[in-house]
Amino acid sequence: MGGFSTVTPPPSQVSATSVAQAVWSYSPRSLTDIQSLTAAIQNNDPNILTAISDLQYVPVPYYAGQVSLTQVAAFIDNAIRNYGLVNPIANFIANSPYNLWTTNFVASLAANPYLSTTSLNMLLSNANMSANYAQFLLYQLAQNYYYNKWILTVTANVPSSITFSTNATLSTNVLIAQNITIASGVTVTCGTTTCFFVAQSFNNYGTIVAYGAPGGLPSTSSMGNYGGTGGGGIVVIAITAALGTLNVNGVSGGNASNYLAASNGYSGTNGVFYVLTGFVVPTGAGSTYYSGTVGHNGGAGGGAFSFAAGAGYNGGNGGNATVHSFSSPNTMVTYILQGLSDWWLINVLAKAPSSTTPLAFMYGSGGGGGASASGYGSGGGAGGGGGEVVAYGYNILSGNIIAAGGNGGAGYNTNNSGGGGGGGGLVFIFYGATSGTVTANVAGGIGGNGAMANGLTGANGTYYVGSVTVNG
Repeated sequence: MGGFSTVTPPPSQVSATSVAQAVWSYSPRSLTDIQSLTAAIQNNDPNILTAISDLQYVPVPYYAGQVSLTQVAAFIDNAIRNYGLVNPIANFIANSPYNLWTTNFVASLAANPYLSTTSLNMLLSNANMSANYAQFLLYQLAQNYYYNKWILTVTANVPSSITFSTNATLSTNVLIAQNITIASGVTVTCGTTTCFFVAQSFNNYGTIVAYGAPGGLPSTSSMGNYGGTGGGGIVVIAITAALGTLNVNGVSGGNASNYLAASNGYSGTNGVFYVLTGFVVPTGAGSTYYSGTVGHNGGAGGGAFSFAAGAGYNGGNGGNATVHSFSSPNTMVTYILQGLSDWWLINVLAKAPSSTTPLAFMYGSGGGGGASASGYGSGGGAGGGGGEVVAYGYNILSGNIIAAGGNGGAGYNTNNSGGGGGGGGLVFIFYGATSGTVTANVAGGIGGNGAMANGLTGANGTYYVGSVTVNG
């Protein structure tokens, strides 16, 4: 057969189509070679190729209108899975000889249903595929709403099934498997503030619990009026999802048990939330008697007053929150998938892109600690704010989400107020095709009792169920 010579098109011929035309017409390519490549794609038979090196010209007959993208996708899929040609194809995609493998062409190829997720996973995993190009392809799937193909791709080379049959605490913040099952009566606790579950099929018949930002401390640990910890974050990304019970309740503030110190309460730690435009993070509550300042969404600790000192002591402030806002459900899901893409590339494939999207850690704010007036009384600790749950499932079957604010703790003795309740949490359920019955409790926490003033109830959170566009 005739050999391939380097083609360098002039500046006026830099489009993929013009480069293809130049390659096809460039001597000494023979008519037989041209026909062989086109026939190989049309018949989905790599055996027809004159030489393996012909694979670098695969885009050419597509640009020339001789084959469809679907035919190209099916041919490449067959060449990878059944002929072991992943190495040269990954190399051609990453290096684009003659600028034929344009990013638009490759992105369209990756999204095509005739390129299987097994083949796409093999391409991304191949040593010839750079970290940045692998990231580009995963991002393209997410940004063009091929959520199910994204899921099938990243789960293609992970454990087929993970089942929790006894109580467990996760040691990783991301768990990926083809099937994840939590048995009835089993509780899985997130080991970090947010845990992410990615699966083709997610079946939770038990309970998942997550804890968020710590509450404020009392002046001494023996007083007991700690601010409650905020609820954590749980993210579920699946094609089919039975959510089960997802518990991101804020923890209740502690009851004051003595008045050995004279001190303000300490502030709760800040949380992080992801919201759609138009939704807000609710506020926690305080009291009307030397309360701390309420936060979004941590409650404010109860205060106390000392007649001997002639001074009041304020409860700790409720934790506030960093808020990330998205214009639509699709933009939120896409952002979360980009962060998970980079985690998967780095932790599963050992490929580190030059820049990355962070994981979408989300969790409720801590409640403020209660104050103390030595010899008189102490205020109650405030409730932690409810956390956040975000779930995408092409089919959401059912679920019970608990994301209430923590209750405020009670004051001790005289001259005190109860801790305020934490604000309720946020729940966003996104589905592609169907959504079954999903219940949610996002109520604000109830204030604790106090001698001079009771703590108030935190504001309710948000529960949103909506569809997203899914192209494949």
